[in-house]
Amino acid sequence: MKAALLLPLAFLFQINTPDGPAVTPNPQFPLHVEVLLTQANADRSGSRGFGRGNILGPPEKGIDFTYECSAAILNTNKNEFYQARWKKQDRRLELLMQRIGSDHLDKCDIDIAYKAQPYKSR
Repeated sequence: MKAALLLPLAFLFQINTPDGPAVTPNPQFPLHVEVLLTQANADRSGSRGFGRGNILGPPEKGIDFTYECSAAILNTNKNEFYQARWKKQDRRLELLMQRIGSDHLDKCDIDIAYKAQPYKSR
């Protein structure tokens, strides 16, 4: 009886595993995005948030972005980046993401706004 009552509660506390950058190079995703800062709100349907980073160049361009994806976007470490491609030139990018501890790949669209200068990298 207790298990029958507690099982539905497990879904209330379900947290999506974050996705990091895909590790295997993919020529269909020629752009590299460095994520310096993210803020996310997660629920059972996924994660939505905002952040800032750089499209690595040349030339390097600073961006602010928003997203709504199946998992949270993580900050990248030095010499690490998300592979990306344009969905709408200068407005929306598609990131290639990989679930932590898995070979499964996900994709996430981010809406971007260019900044006057790139953000300083770590």
